[in-house]
Amino acid sequence: MSSTAEEPSDRFLTMLGVGSALMQIVAFTAVGVLTLESVPYGVAVGGLSGVGAFLFLPWFVGLSAAMDDGERFAAATDRVDRSAGPGLLGLGLEVGAIGMLALGFARGPDLLLGLPAGLAVAVGVYLVGSFLLAR
Repeated sequence: MSSTAEEPSDRFLTMLGVGSALMQIVAFTAVGVLTLESVPYGVAVGGLSGVGAFLFLPWFVGLSAAMDDGERFAAATDRVDRSAGPGLLGLGLEVGAIGMLALGFARGPDLLLGLPAGLAVAVGVYLVGSFLLAR
C-alpha cells in the first residue's frame, strides 16, 4: 500500500480495536468454555485475546497504511502515530492466548499453569518483536 493513500483516523483505529476485541473475547471464551469445559480458563483466554486484539490490530492497520511498496517494516514504524510497544505486546497477548488454549488441550485447563505460560509467551513475543524492530 502506498503512503499517498489517506491514513486511517485515530477514531477509526480505536473503533476497529474495540470491535475486534469484543469479537475475540466472545470467540475465545466460547472455545475455552465449550471445548475445555472450564469457565475461568475460557474467560482468561478470552481476556488475553481481547486485550491483545485491542492493542495489536489498530497499530498494525496504521502501520500497513504508512508503508511504501518495497520498504522495510522497521522503517515504516517511525511514521506511525501509535507506538510499537503496545502493538507488539498485543500481538504477544494474542499468541499467548492461542498457546494457552493449546496447553489447555494438551494438559487440561489448569489456570495456574496456563495463565503464566500465556503471559510468558506474550513477553517473549514482545521482546523478540522489539529486537527485530530495533526498539
